[in-house]
Amino acid sequence: MNTMNNNALDSDHICAKDLNQIALISCSTQYDEQSVNNVVDTFIAQGYMVTTKYLNQVISDIGYVNTDQERANNLIAALLDPTIDVLWFFRGGGGALNLLPFLHAYKTQLLEIKPKMIVGFSDVTAIHSFINNELGWQSVHAVNASTNQATNGGNEQPIPDLKALINDGVSYNNVLPLNDLAKSASVSGQLIGGNHTLISATFGTHYQPDFSNKVLLLEDIGVTYRQLDRYLQQLLFLKDFDVNAIVFGQYYNMDPNDQDRLMYKHVLEQFAKQLGKPVYYFPFIGHGKYNQPVIFGRQVSLQRHEINEHGMPSDYCNLTQN
Repeated sequence: MNTMNNNALDSDHICAKDLNQIALISCSTQYDEQSVNNVVDTFIAQGYMVTTKYLNQVISDIGYVNTDQERANNLIAALLDPTIDVLWFFRGGGGALNLLPFLHAYKTQLLEIKPKMIVGFSDVTAIHSFINNELGWQSVHAVNASTNQATNGGNEQPIPDLKALINDGVSYNNVLPLNDLAKSASVSGQLIGGNHTLISATFGTHYQPDFSNKVLLLEDIGVTYRQLDRYLQQLLFLKDFDVNAIVFGQYYNMDPNDQDRLMYKHVLEQFAKQLGKPVYYFPFIGHGKYNQPVIFGRQVSLQRHEINEHGMPSDYCNLTQN
């Protein structure tokens, strides 16, 4: 069924904020149509201009919002829509990877238009990867429209102020170095990545990212310690994996105990000792309660603190995007 409109949604564009036109969109797993009004109200309260015309759901046999072709058509139409500045993904789940050939077929047309900003995480990683690597656009890895603090969607992170984020960048000062290289080196490069499962699904394909001069962010959920170890061995075995550095986000579940946190960190530390590149840990990006935003396709710098704010030696590094 199609998402139903009511009086609150009669107008495509409801409210304005610095001329940012937000299109809510979903191209992965089916979403709860009853939650749309609440999400729209949340974005209105933040001052955004919102349209729901690209929330078009006819649930497929395997639980996607539509068939691959229809999901691709909807996404491409939204990307080409000159009235839209930002595509904010409603939820993740699965299925976005299937759309890469369709997007690639429209690459020439997409390169001719003004860049759009996309926002989301999890399955949206596949779309980030295309936007960053094939089009050279920037994008925002942040909470999905239905999973932020205000919508009670399982995440305590508030909806970011896109205008401030894009203009001011980010700075996080409690990033933990996992190996000696990260403790001693200052690193920079273009930030790419996202969900580890989605990134690894492109390895050895036409859609594998170019890792040269990049800083790779990886995070995941629902992966056991042993599965994570296997994923990390795959990274060690990759050909031409010439990243400048890796930043790991959260891998443990939403409500971990101390043992879970320590085990995942231990697996990451063992990998960091073997890689020969700076490796960092910042479990405040990903599927946890706090999913701090970062900007893919933009330069990022990582630098060790010599001392903390009290003049004492520090264990942490700073992650900065200007």
